[in-house]
Amino acid sequence: MMKTNSKLKLRAANGDEVAGGPEEKTQPPGNLQERVYQQMRSALIAGHYVPGQSFTIRSLAAQFDTSVIPVRDALNRLVAERALEQAASSRSISVPRMSRAKFQEILKIRIALEPMITVIAVPHVTEEDIDAMNAATQDMSREFKAAQTRRFLAANQAFHFRLYRAAGTTVLMPIIESLWVQAGPYIHQVTYSAQGGEAAESHHLEILRSLRRGDAIGAAEAVRKDLADAADTILKNGEFVE
Repeated sequence: MMKTNSKLKLRAANGDEVAGGPEEKTQPPGNLQERVYQQMRSALIAGHYVPGQSFTIRSLAAQFDTSVIPVRDALNRLVAERALEQAASSRSISVPRMSRAKFQEILKIRIALEPMITVIAVPHVTEEDIDAMNAATQDMSREFKAAQTRRFLAANQAFHFRLYRAAGTTVLMPIIESLWVQAGPYIHQVTYSAQGGEAAESHHLEILRSLRRGDAIGAAEAVRKDLADAADTILKNGEFVE
């Protein structure tokens, strides 16, 4: 019999709890699998897991307080998306270690797509969007100074995704999210240097200035610089496989 709980729980690499959804009563297996999938995917995007970190289906089922079936199905989806990998000789599933070449390939695609979606988004960005993005930038500055890496990364994701989702695309946004899922486990390394956090804040402020002017090209260029500078920090500090 499947166990249920009022709130699903998942722990990140540092043992902190990844927030679950709203309180619910017993859920159908399909809904539970989707919830596990979405929470793990969001945690990967936000950099809550590190390259090489491994899980077992049973350990995750215990953390989610559910049976192994919805966890197994959710993990299979993430493996199919190359967000996780499973060793042929083991039941253990892990966050992939990435080669420097693969990271650079993902970066090239992101630098092509994220400025593109920014150009599409700018005419649709509202004052409410700008206010939310400004608040996220302030959160980033505060959390970086407080050495709160997870909160810094969550604010960074909130900033970018608020902008990109304003584009209203049903094709481009899922591709970008997939790239973030793959790169997410490395993004925490942006915080390894003071310059990384300061550069991110500077680029975000320039994006906001461009949005207020309605300058799509300026906003797209600031996004490109933001990605490039973050990648430079990661490439200098990241642990890649050859």
